[in-house]
Amino acid sequence: MSFEHRDRMLEGIGWKARGDRVPEFPNPRPFFPRLKHSIKLIPLFVRVALHTFVEWWNGREAFIDIFNVFRHFTYTGVPLGGIGSGSIGTDFRGGFNRFSIIPGIKEQTETQKCNQFIASVHSKKTFELIYQSILSCAEFPATVLPKWDTTIPAEDVRYRGLFPRSWQEFRLGSSGITVVIESLSPVVPGDYSDSSLPLANFDFHVFNDSPEEVEVSITLAFRNGTGNRKWNDEHLCQSQKVQRDTMVVRTLSHTVKGMPVTYAIGTEEKNGAKVTTCLFDPNGTGGRLWSDLEAYGHLSSYDHLPPKPKELGIAVCSSFFVPPDGSHTTQFSLSWYMPQVHFGTAERFYNRRYCRFFNGPDADEVAASICRHGLQNMSKWQEAIEKWQTPVINDEKLPDWYRSAIFNELYYIVDGSTVWFEYDPEWKTDESLISEQTEKHFKEYGRFGYMESWEYFMLNTYDVHFYSSWAILKNWPQIEMSMQLDFADQVDRIDNGTATSLADGEQMSIKSYDRIPHDMGHPMADPWLHTNAYILHDTGCWKDLNLKFVISCYRDWKMISNGDQEILEFFIGKCTKIVDGALESWDKDQDGMIENDGFADQTYDIWKMTGTSAYCGSLWLAALTCFIQMLKKAGSPTKYYDEKLLMAYEAYTTKLWNGKFFKFDELPDNSKIVMADQLCGFWALTAMDEPVQVSEEKMKSALETIFKYNVQMYDGGKCGAVNGYLTSERVDGSSIQSEEVWAGITYALSAMMIEKGMDEMAFKTSEGLFDSIWNRFPLQFQTPEAITSDGMYRALGYMRPLSIWAIQHALEKRNQK
Repeated sequence: MSFEHRDRMLEGIGWKARGDRVPEFPNPRPFFPRLKHSIKLIPLFVRVALHTFVEWWNGREAFIDIFNVFRHFTYTGVPLGGIGSGSIGTDFRGGFNRFSIIPGIKEQTETQKCNQFIASVHSKKTFELIYQSILSCAEFPATVLPKWDTTIPAEDVRYRGLFPRSWQEFRLGSSGITVVIESLSPVVPGDYSDSSLPLANFDFHVFNDSPEEVEVSITLAFRNGTGNRKWNDEHLCQSQKVQRDTMVVRTLSHTVKGMPVTYAIGTEEKNGAKVTTCLFDPNGTGGRLWSDLEAYGHLSSYDHLPPKPKELGIAVCSSFFVPPDGSHTTQFSLSWYMPQVHFGTAERFYNRRYCRFFNGPDADEVAASICRHGLQNMSKWQEAIEKWQTPVINDEKLPDWYRSAIFNELYYIVDGSTVWFEYDPEWKTDESLISEQTEKHFKEYGRFGYMESWEYFMLNTYDVHFYSSWAILKNWPQIEMSMQLDFADQVDRIDNGTATSLADGEQMSIKSYDRIPHDMGHPMADPWLHTNAYILHDTGCWKDLNLKFVISCYRDWKMISNGDQEILEFFIGKCTKIVDGALESWDKDQDGMIENDGFADQTYDIWKMTGTSAYCGSLWLAALTCFIQMLKKAGSPTKYYDEKLLMAYEAYTTKLWNGKFFKFDELPDNSKIVMADQLCGFWALTAMDEPVQVSEEKMKSALETIFKYNVQMYDGGKCGAVNGYLTSERVDGSSIQSEEVWAGITYALSAMMIEKGMDEMAFKTSEGLFDSIWNRFPLQFQTPEAITSDGMYRALGYMRPLSIWAIQHALEKRNQK
């Protein structure tokens, strides 16, 4: 491999950093309300605090734990793993951290010294040790493996991340050796098998700029557990060396939260490489492993461990010669086989999606076979990923930041505490409403779930998924269809249990008939069996959930199902109940337009809307349009709904259009609020190439107004689009959420601008957001729900920013036309 290629690996499109990177705002802070809002929220805080205490007392956790807020990790890199198989976080300085292999849970752990690559360099002629170090510039406690005492100087480390790949460069002092590691997870669009694997590959490129031939040893060490002390000594650990032909794998079987998991490290004896393995005590000094590499350049057996260890480390070493002014490559594979899992209350067990392809009674052999599969297919996945990404990366008409963001924001599809399960016929025992259509789809593509946020314990939050679903639809459309069918089955479901609304203290039903649930449940309980973990409001009264469902039914049928009439009829049956129910319950003045009820009855759940609102009104117009289109495709009459739609458009524009933009709602006090998301429903229709009866002039005027106030006047356009801005030229301070920039909303707004040919405005809008999160603040690969210009963030690791793929959809539509 040429030295020019070495530079290209680190200098291409992607998120880049040096090991000593210090961002402009190195210490952003978690959300805390201003005094003005805090006073108003005292009753809510008391109820939330009491609810949280009761949950703790009963051994559970609240759906949002306000006392245990996630904090950012400054050095986060591209996460590892397939979709729904559990993920392992990385440190761009080198190393592994923040595991998410427990279903629905992201563990906030620091970079683990035990889990590291180690490089050793010896002279071939004299076998003198030239260099040895952990391949990291991170700081570690001196008491952990104290003999592993050498790290790389931070200025000698470079990083480039472009999900699902990353490249790390380590210059090994004055040895003349440079190591570049390409990390790759098998996340390939349109792939519903390999993309589910619990696997990460590492392609090592070792360059020798010195005048003498050297022997280089690369070792990967890994310990049991996840870095969380709870699981360090939970169960007996066992290890096997599994060798087939030239492939050598070392396994480590143990449990995490009572669930069996087998880690495996594999590499191959090829191109002259020698492979050795060993076990080590992660609580010891690490001296034996370190001194073996130092003295011999390989590992030797180490049998002085306890006979039945509860804590254990494994290591695999590949040693090879590198000629002067030459290079050498070697590959490693890391897998974590955890086939059967459960959620918090363990009411039932689930088989991971990859069990369809890799499963069996011998966990060591299965874990080893996944490693072997990774080593055999790495070049195939590299080619598939490059084929997918190259058209965007090479399109110089697109800004550099966007060519990075479109792929890097997709990290959440793996790292969003994601689960992907094989269908189990036993589910119908507890979920009798699973339809034939859903069951058929589950059998082929499985059941999927991801968390609203790392710290918001709700699976498949539907009002948010409406935005983020574009990433799934564009890359794994059958997963999106699986989710939509799953929610369709929930329409007729009733849960007569009650809860106390934290917003107002009133009693409410958990799940009402003909209402879409807010979410599929809490991972500390048992999702799908117990939906609607969210109890801030009675979401049976929310206006946007049902409307987003109707819109998504038509969108997914149109864009995924290839005209399947059976699914169309199925969706129409569900949507008819919803549309008729909305006209009956929410159109108070019989003008065809629904009204909000004066509380936060939609995704902006602390921002009140009264009467006809721009946000919910546009969603209603879009839902009614989509429903009419579905009826037409099925050959059913639409006259009644056509008339309602015309009335609704008239009411919407009469009540809200002020000549420049659509007013927030009907309250005179809110007439000056410019809402960034006011065109949400029209964006959905435009993205589907469906008619919008609001004129182009009105929509462009509204977008220009939003850009002027919400983007340019907010921090000079450096932070994205703030949710609410007043025409009196200040941020709308009426609500916590009106003062925030929501990443997913900014990306969706930019997509609408692209749809209307306002490209420069669109890219400027989202560039400020991306630059703040990924560059000015150290929030890369942990995009929060919300930020503010003064460096505050809320809800790290959030699903809504996946809406950036709506921008890509708009660009691709234009290119196709």
